[in-house]
Amino acid sequence: MELGSAEHKHKLINGILKVALKTASLGLILGVLLMIPSLLRDNTFANGLAYAGSAVVIGSLIWAGWIAFRKYQRIIKPFDETFN
Repeated sequence: MELGSAEHKHKLINGILKVALKTASLGLILGVLLMIPSLLRDNTFANGLAYAGSAVVIGSLIWAGWIAFRKYQRIIKPFDETFN
């Protein structure tokens, strides 16, 4: 595999997507764990945890998208300018 080849670019993009997917999945797991008590009991504390879980899920999705975007801007854009 040569530097600047299509295969190299594909592997870089796969690495970026893998990091974003791991970040989003960790946030999803943590958020769902925080939402479970509201399924078992209906009280104020459980509802607060459910809201916190929702915020964690949404925040992690936004954070994963931001990480992927910034890595793309920092790695792939200069890569395209250099090798194309």
